[in-house]
Formats: sequence, C-alpha cells, structure tokens
Amino acid sequence: VRAEALRDEHALTLRLRVLDGSPVRCLVTVHVALGGDDGAAPTPALWRLEGPVVTVTPRDDSEMRSRFPQGELRIECEQGEIARVGGDELLFEDDHSRNEPYVCLLSAPTAGLALRLRPTFITGTPQREDAAERFTVRMQSPHAAVQQLGDIAPWFADNALVHYLAPRGLEQYTGGGWGTRDVCQGPVELLLAFGCTAPVRDLLLRVMRAQCSDGDWPQWFMFFDRDRHIRAGDSHGDIVFWPLLALAQYLLASHDASILDATEPFYSREGDGARHSVWEHVQRALAVIEQRTISGTALAAYGHGDWNDSLQPANQAMREQLCSAWTVTLHYQTLRTLARALKTMGRERDAAALDAGAERVATAFQRLLIVDDVLTGYALFEGASPQYLLHPRDAVSGVRYSALAMIHAILEGLFTPQQAQAHLDLLAHELSGPDGVRLFDQPMPYHGGRQRLFQRAETATFFGREIGLMYMHAHLRYAQALAHMGRAREFLHALRQANPVGLQHVAPQSSARQANCYYSSSDAAFADREEASREYARVLEGAIRLDGGWRVYSSGAGIALGLLVRRLLGVSQEADALVLDPVMPPELQGLRAVLRIFDQPITVEYHIAAEGCGVVAASLNGRSLSIVHDAHPYRLGAARIHRREFEALRSDEQDTLRVHIR
Repeated sequence: VRAEALRDEHALTLRLRVLDGSPVRCLVTVHVALGGDDGAAPTPALWRLEGPVVTVTPRDDSEMRSRFPQGELRIECEQGEIARVGGDELLFEDDHSRNEPYVCLLSAPTAGLALRLRPTFITGTPQREDAAERFTVRMQSPHAAVQQLGDIAPWFADNALVHYLAPRGLEQYTGGGWGTRDVCQGPVELLLAFGCTAPVRDLLLRVMRAQCSDGDWPQWFMFFDRDRHIRAGDSHGDIVFWPLLALAQYLLASHDASILDATEPFYSREGDGARHSVWEHVQRALAVIEQRTISGTALAAYGHGDWNDSLQPANQAMREQLCSAWTVTLHYQTLRTLARALKTMGRERDAAALDAGAERVATAFQRLLIVDDVLTGYALFEGASPQYLLHPRDAVSGVRYSALAMIHAILEGLFTPQQAQAHLDLLAHELSGPDGVRLFDQPMPYHGGRQRLFQRAETATFFGREIGLMYMHAHLRYAQALAHMGRAREFLHALRQANPVGLQHVAPQSSARQANCYYSSSDAAFADREEASREYARVLEGAIRLDGGWRVYSSGAGIALGLLVRRLLGVSQEADALVLDPVMPPELQGLRAVLRIFDQPITVEYHIAAEGCGVVAASLNGRSLSIVHDAHPYRLGAARIHRREFEALRSDEQDTLRVHIR
C-alpha cells in the first residue's frame, strides 16, 4: 500500500497491489471534515458515483459550503473498479450510520487499486516561490549524524510550515489556532533562519491585531478574520513577552524601522476600532509587564502559569506571589533584545530605558533566585522569606532541579561563567536521560485528583508530554545552550536525540516510530502515574521503553531547523551582515552544505580545529573576508561580516564560502 501527497499537483494518491494470492475487495475510508473545527457536529457529505469518478459535495448547511460554494472533492479510480459508495454505515456490520464524517468506497475484487483525490475548493495556481526550495539545506559528509540530519531536514521544514500556515498536526488535524507563544517561536525562527523577513512582518502585524486593548494577548487565537472571535479568554504570565521578543528579533534581522509606525487596531469583539502604531502596541505591553511584578521586586509574577502548561497554579493567591525563574529569564531577554534592536533604529532613549529595566531584573535574579549556588525553579513570596520550589530546599514537592530556567539563564548570559558551567553540569548529571534533557529531576507528586500546588502536574493520569518530563521543546533549548557554551560534541549529540532518523542508535530504548516527522515528546511507556512514580529511576537507567509523543503539531520543528542552520552550520542573515558562528566537533571536518544566503545558493565548507567553535577566518571564492567578533560572555563570539563586502566578492558561478573554526 502506497500513499503519496504530490508536490507538482494538488492531489493525494492511494495505490494497492496484491503481491501474492487471489484478488481482494478493498474498503477505503475518506475522512471529510466538513462541519468546522474541533467539537463541531459532523456534517454528512453528498456523493455520487459516475463511472470511475466519485464526487463528494458538502451539504448546503455545512461550513465548507458556506466558504466554498462551488467546491467539491473528486476521487478518481485509475485502476480497479469501485463497486459501492456510501457513508459511515459501510464501516458497521449492521449497516447503520453513526453519523460519522466518512465517505466509504468498496471495490470489486482486484489485484490492484489506484485512487487519486483532487480538491477543487480553491482554483487557479497562486504565484509563489516553492517553499521546498526556499527551506532546503543540503549537507555532504560521511558522518552518519550529518546524513541523518540531512534526511530529517525537509520533513522538519514541512512540519514547521504546517504549524505556521494551518496549525494542525497528525494528532490535532481537525482544528487549531495560533498559540501566541508558539507562533512567535517556531515560525519566526524558521523564517529568519532562511532570510525570509517579509512573512515575519506579516505574522507580527497579525499578532498585533490580536492584542487586547489592555496590552496583553490571549493564550491563543484564530488568525483568519472569519474566526477572529474564537480565542482564549486569558493567558499565562509569559505570553505578553513573546510578541515583543519576536518583534525585536525581526528588527535585528531586517532593520525595518517602518514596522514601528505601521498601524493596527487592538482586538475588539465589536469590530476594528481606532488604529494604533506598533510602537503604541509595544508600549501597552510594556506597561502590563511593569505592573505584573512581585511586590517590592523586579521579578515577573507567575499569573496563570508559564511555558509548562502542567504547572498552572492551584490557588488564586499563587498567581501574584509566585515567581517562575524561567519567566524572569524571558523578561530579561525581551528587554535586552528589544533595546539592542532599538539602538539599530537610532532610538537610544527608548533603548536606555529598556536596558535599565533589564539590569534591575538581572540584579533581582542573582539576589533572590540563586540560592545555595543553585537556580530555583520557582519562588513563593509569602511570609518573611521566600519559599523555594523545584530546588534542593524544596520540602513540598521533592523536586530538586528544574531545567528550563537554567537553560535560558545560560542562553541570556544571566549567569557568571562559573555559574553557567556549574548549571550545565547539573543539567548533564541531574536532568538528563537517554533521550535528552528532562524538565525536572523526578516527576511531580501525583495526588490522584487532589490539587495542592499545581493543577495538571498533580492530577493528570497520563505520563507523557510535560507530565512525562521529556518535552522536546525544552531539549532543543538545551541543545541551543550547549552550542552557546561551545560544547560541540554534546550539541551534535543533542540534535541527534531530537531526530527520529537513526534514533535507536542514539537511544536504544526508543520504540520503533515514524521516522519522517517531529515528535513533541519522548514518553516513557508506563501504564499510569503511580507506576511512573515508583519506577522513574528505571527510565534514567535505560530500562523503560520510550515511545514517540505527539507528532508534527508544535513550534519545535521550526526551532529544530533554526538550530541546524544558525547553530550547527552557524549561518545567520541580517539586513547588513552575515553572521557566522558554527558549533561542530572536529569529526565533521570537511563538511559541505548548500543553503541560500541573501537569496542565492552558496556552498559552505567547514575547516574545524580542536575546539569546534569560534570562527577565526572566512573567505569567499578564495578571497579573505574581514570579520569582527560579537561580544560573548562565555567564549569567542560570532564572526560578523559586512554584507557589502560579502556581496562584492560574489561571482556569476556557484559561490563557495570557506569557514575556519578554531
């Protein structure tokens, strides 16, 4: 049986061939989602069989009919014969429908069946650049890890585009919106890694249109105008930072100061009101950030939660008195990055205010959140002194270490070099398993439905995703931190742990799984939370099978591809500069990659000495390039090459960029 999604035409094909034995009858089901989004009642379709073609038409009362009045699906039988067409009644022995949204085809006995499904809801051919070409990375190396990363790259690109353009995945294919946090990470990092700044501008303006008039954003929202009122009623405490951070990253890459003067309305259920500049949108968000701090400190308050959806507070008081160290690192990153971006726009006064705020956050971070030389996961500010959670002093949950805050503190330079090294050691020795870094050193206590501190973490019965601790998004940020520290071998190994291609050679405990898509988590195969609590140590010993979690639906695929381009290959594109900072072990000596730099394909050759990081020389077509190193708190910083000099040395043939790493 072979199923294909064709690249050159809008069609799906299904082919079956009997290799041995008598002809067989085939029952083919086509799931037609015509009734709208998640939770909508299924709307049966109308169908007719005319010769070798089945035409499926939405009913007049369906959402598909209202959107596409002339649209239909055509299922063409190119081999074999369709004997009967019906609805979901063909799936049941009693031949009675359960009102499920299926069209079923029953073939006559055949040794071969070939079907082609063509939609006609959208006609014509849009003028667009082929995304498969734009988001292509080709690598040449005898090293197996490089070959495997090359194999997964086009699939991660496909997964990332699914998440960006129509946020669905294999596990949530019937519905999804833009998570404010998600869309400001994976899609933004994917697009910027490949020099696609125009779509990021469009994305940011759509996000600004979804902003509430009080300055905050919803946890998620639908991005089509027709669905604009379908949105979350509240958000976690970290959400307000993400659009500002994405805007700052866009400004640094594009130098497009005009976006700050572009106007968009704030969201209103009554319809679009007055339009306000993007800078006014930013100022309202900054005002929200300023208000939401722990009393007497510069630390961001927890609110309804942080990145980890399983740790929403169980009582109202915790929302104002609890602080997530990870959200504090995000607060600092947002202020610093936005300040740096505004300086490139000549807005020194605005930048200075943001830098001053970031410095206050950094001071409070060191004074209040690093206790006994270990960064706490959370601090509860009630009573005379803070109570530390997810820390060796934690006497409530028993969880001693939390990975995310450590990782992001390393990435944002909030640690001294000694602190960064110490916490990297903790991540390696206390928070890592065979499949990668884990959110905590042990699971949160399971109370069988009773909530004490956190909601889902204490009550969810399934040991997977965040509950199961190995969440791939966090692991990718760990890989990024390893690259940031210049740990080349560990960084490559971490990338391999995120790659389903060849995964069983890296983590033999991994079960067989689909090898051409992104997995949001690696789930230890426990029967329930109680078994997981008793036997969690066996996961770290490699004695428990590891299953793949949710597929495709995640911003992680875009983050992973961004790491491949901007951290392993070390190529970042800005409006006026090419920035080189590859991190790769000496075993990859001679690696060659072809990718688009400033809209043209370039062959990049890598010459690697012992350290595996720190560019000491670069040349284009045999001619040396001038480099200036960025500041870096822990190692030699990225090499910056002025775009004018780079462009001046381009040739009419295939260009070759040689990068020498110390």
